[in-house]
Amino acid sequence: MRYLIGIDIGTSGTKSVLIDEAGTVRAVAQEETGISTPRPGWAEQDPEAWWRATCRTLKKVLSASGVDPRTIAGVGLSGQMHGIVLLDKDRRVLRPAIIWADGRSAEQCRSIYERVGWDQLARWTANPVAPGFMAASLLWLSEHEPDVFERTAAVLLPKDYVRWRLTGEMASDVSDAAGTLLFDVAHRRWSGELLKALDLPADLFPKVLESSQIAGTVGRMASGKTGLTVGTPVVAGAGDQAAAAVGNGIIAPGTMLSTIGTGGQLFAPLSGPVYDPQLRTHTFCHALGDRWFMMGAILSAGLSLRWFRDRIAGKSYEELSGMAAQIPPGSEGLIFLPYLIGERTPHMDPNARGVFFGLGLHHTLGHLVRAIMEGVTFALRDALLIFRELGVLADRIVISGGGARSPIWRQIQADVFRTKVVRVHGEERAGIGAAMLAGIGTGVYEDFEDACRKAVRYEACTVPIAANAARYDRLYDVFHGLYPKLKDDFVRLEV
Repeated sequence: MRYLIGIDIGTSGTKSVLIDEAGTVRAVAQEETGISTPRPGWAEQDPEAWWRATCRTLKKVLSASGVDPRTIAGVGLSGQMHGIVLLDKDRRVLRPAIIWADGRSAEQCRSIYERVGWDQLARWTANPVAPGFMAASLLWLSEHEPDVFERTAAVLLPKDYVRWRLTGEMASDVSDAAGTLLFDVAHRRWSGELLKALDLPADLFPKVLESSQIAGTVGRMASGKTGLTVGTPVVAGAGDQAAAAVGNGIIAPGTMLSTIGTGGQLFAPLSGPVYDPQLRTHTFCHALGDRWFMMGAILSAGLSLRWFRDRIAGKSYEELSGMAAQIPPGSEGLIFLPYLIGERTPHMDPNARGVFFGLGLHHTLGHLVRAIMEGVTFALRDALLIFRELGVLADRIVISGGGARSPIWRQIQADVFRTKVVRVHGEERAGIGAAMLAGIGTGVYEDFEDACRKAVRYEACTVPIAANAARYDRLYDVFHGLYPKLKDDFVRLEV
């Protein structure tokens, strides 16, 4: 029996997942990693903390599974996208990593649009630029920490830093590089034109591989720290969304993935680099060499419910879900805008803020919980309608994350999307997707289709309830009309 390992470098923690060829999870280990906020709106992490967590979780899964490290056929990685690790000429980390949730670079985003132009940026990258993306963060560093920027000899994305520590080889993969906003998504290469326009040296950036290509092998020092055998192949891996899509079997056009985790994403594979001319969504390279994907991203999905649990309700997720289940669809006229830290799709507005609209004396804690679940799903419907407008369709949607574990949230998604939804058996889909990439790259699986046939199993689907869907159609119209009315007031709040 051959085994595979996926390492998932997430925002809240690092996980290692060990699976067999059939996709059965033999062991999982997780270690939390904290986020530093030196100033309001900033978000940083220590790259060394990712590496320490990787070493410890790898040792734990090898020990817990009892698997001989020599039977590990390959290792893959998944990682939080957009962040930036800076290394000097001696390959030392220069400062904490600025991650995707960082909001300091709004001015640099405006500068990119002014220097490059909206249409040209769309042609070069197929994407809008947002705070926390590598392009904007690099410009912020060049302006506010010029001494650090001048000493920078290499820049890496989070998972690529960990892979470098494992193998000694610097590289990125196309799916993760596409999220830097410095990448030519259509041609799957760094955009020399954009780098030149932004005065960024091309030699800062590593070579780029396809996700299942072998990027290196486990080195001697890394072997001692992780328990992996020297010479174990390590593939390039993928950004967390592409890896999770592989882990959920979302590799072909006509399928979609709805993920409600800390943030929320709607993900649709494409056969070509189609993008939204209005730049309301993202188009990135998929982990398959001949595929791309369109993605709508919202910033506060599960984060909205976690905020409510921690700051207001003081109850468990199970208790909150039970309370929401007692409330009728539509929360009796209560609507929630989940813009707690700004919003991406479709508004691309860092000033947007959360709103409960329609509060009355009859509303209870359960109403607020259900309104949060519905509001997050309405925000994902914003993305779904843009997809449909652009001809990107699906007859069913696979759901993942915390929103797939909750029966009430599964039904809300089916009703709001007016589409049957289904979830994959088992958790840790990004880590499993990373392990599947390792299996494809090392020949354990013949190709992506073979990997999905063997390692992905679906559970029963949830179908829309017609009466609920009709109610949600009416409420969505109200939800959709609120942001334009409040947009200028959000700016006034910031002032």
